[in-house]
Amino acid sequence: MSRLLIVFFLLPFYCLGQTADVYLQKGNEESGKKQYKEAIADFTKAIELNGGLAKAYFYRANAEGNMKDEQAAVKDFTKTLELDPSNTNAWFYRANAYNELKQYKEAIADFDKAISMVHTNPDMYHYRANAKSNLGDYQGAIDDFDQAIKLSPNNPELYEYRGVTKANMHNDKGAIADYDIAVKHDPNNADLIYYRANSKANIGDYRGAIEDFDRSLRLKPNNVEAVFYKANAEANVGEYKAAVADFKRTIQMNPHVPNVYKYLAHALANDDDEEGALSYFGDQIKRDPNNAELYLYDGLVKSNMNRKQEAIEEFNKSISLDPKNSDTYQSRGDARLGFKDYHNAELDADTAIKLDPQNSYAYITKGRAKFGLNDTIGALKELNKAIEVGSKNDYAYAIRGDLKSVKADYTDALKDYDKAVELNGGYAENYFRRLKARIKTGDRQGAIADFNRIMEINPKRVSLMFEVGKAMNGAGFYSEALAFLDRQIKNNPKVGDNYVQHGIALQNIGKVQDAMHDYNTAIQLDPKSYEAYDNLADAKLTMNDTSGAMKDISKAIDLKEDDAGAYYIRAKVRLMMKNYQGAVDDYNSVLYINLANTDVYARRGYAESFLPDEKERMNADFKYAEKVEPKNPETYYQRALAKLHLNDKSACADLNTAAGLGSKAAQEDLKKYCK
Repeated sequence: MSRLLIVFFLLPFYCLGQTADVYLQKGNEESGKKQYKEAIADFTKAIELNGGLAKAYFYRANAEGNMKDEQAAVKDFTKTLELDPSNTNAWFYRANAYNELKQYKEAIADFDKAISMVHTNPDMYHYRANAKSNLGDYQGAIDDFDQAIKLSPNNPELYEYRGVTKANMHNDKGAIADYDIAVKHDPNNADLIYYRANSKANIGDYRGAIEDFDRSLRLKPNNVEAVFYKANAEANVGEYKAAVADFKRTIQMNPHVPNVYKYLAHALANDDDEEGALSYFGDQIKRDPNNAELYLYDGLVKSNMNRKQEAIEEFNKSISLDPKNSDTYQSRGDARLGFKDYHNAELDADTAIKLDPQNSYAYITKGRAKFGLNDTIGALKELNKAIEVGSKNDYAYAIRGDLKSVKADYTDALKDYDKAVELNGGYAENYFRRLKARIKTGDRQGAIADFNRIMEINPKRVSLMFEVGKAMNGAGFYSEALAFLDRQIKNNPKVGDNYVQHGIALQNIGKVQDAMHDYNTAIQLDPKSYEAYDNLADAKLTMNDTSGAMKDISKAIDLKEDDAGAYYIRAKVRLMMKNYQGAVDDYNSVLYINLANTDVYARRGYAESFLPDEKERMNADFKYAEKVEPKNPETYYQRALAKLHLNDKSACADLNTAAGLGSKAAQEDLKKYCK
């Protein structure tokens, strides 16, 4: 018993003999073993014994930080600095703690102090850069990364994070350059390669993006976002089967990835397997008939396939099961726009907005509906709201640009298209919209640049490529269009529309017989191609075959009563037949169908010049045509022709203007009439 008594009395005596330094040493040993809770207890005992030990607070703060108790860490670092304001590491570590607490301004202030004391620590610049980036000061972050890289040029992490910052600034090319350096130093970093893939997709390098997504997934197979974005890239290059497979794989990994079903619906609609597209969600609905979202996605597939009425029926079912889903009303509104049911489309958009005031697409739908109802001011207001609530929504800028283009405000439209391209530089349609506006402003070089960009991004989209060829012909880029369409016909020899556009290009360089062969080939492939008949009639007209032209144009109108092109060409036939009132009537029909066809105003003005009582209307048409398209040579040429037969001596001035803008016909007429 005596030995037990001795032990009993010795224990408190031993504890009382501990000094603060002993507890500090013991706490540090425990911290080294990651026993932070025990370490904190020992640092606390040291502080109780000596409250003036700055390092005791410093060590305890570090342990608290390792325990993720950042508030306590900040408090102890602050006490450290009260006792020892020259402790650089305390400033630095408190800054890191503030970063963890998302108190970035306080963090930056502490980093500033630490850096003022030590200029050679790359980590200080690195972490200050992170704080600046989190505050949106991307340029300040870049400057700090630059300094850190000077101090540590072989650290791949610095290039990686500088790349992320550049990507946040929409400088994806700069980001890729940094990622490339980082990958050389760290070739098996799956996240790094994933970031590079995203930047490549942002600049439209979808092939490169797919390659990087694949490489990243080999290193990190469970990155569901990599699978999802890879599917997006595949869809953007027209590889819809691969996209469908990867969207389905995404759903298997995580069915809650935002918009995955929506994008799957789009890919299914564009895949050649129409039956498979229609059956996927149909099969899902059979398994889960009360799932409102499945009807929504099935409706999106059908809407994207232009089966608008069936789509609306699916949206109705979805709404009956879940009447509070904003996206369903917005989608139904979009489908109704396809029927020109603008009133109900607007009602759907209003419901969508009421359910979700941040639904940017709902404001776009409402704006499009208002424009269909001829409320241009209201439409613009809704599109502005779409941009306000969705500042990163490139589609909102694109549609606002379309609205301005319809109003012939191409300068402002180009600003919106530029913004759409900036936000989504990998989306070919944004470049196509800008291409058409650049054509209208006479920016041939810019239009060709956009055309080349579209070809880089998505050369396999048959429908888009057709529209591009059509736009090039419309702009008079016939030699470029021929080379482009030769490739399209080689890749898709059964697409009649390509032969139509190829024929148009041939006809405009004087190869009329070859053009007629193309138009007839298009008719053989698609007997209902009203555009083939339109252009065949136009070709016959150039050969003075007015009866043959009238026969073909009548066939075109039979096939499509609202074919603006047919009335446009029939007006030309009637002009040749000196049926001037009939020509004016046909130009009126063109404008009734398509008010945006500004070229018609000048041509109608020419036809009106032959009608004795239409001189005032003629002048109004020429004036309007000049106002909306001041660089369109056809406006000045048609006015010159009108003046010539009216014996107006100012005709030569218009011929000079038209010739200066590139009209070859005006150049020839200058030689005849203006010697």
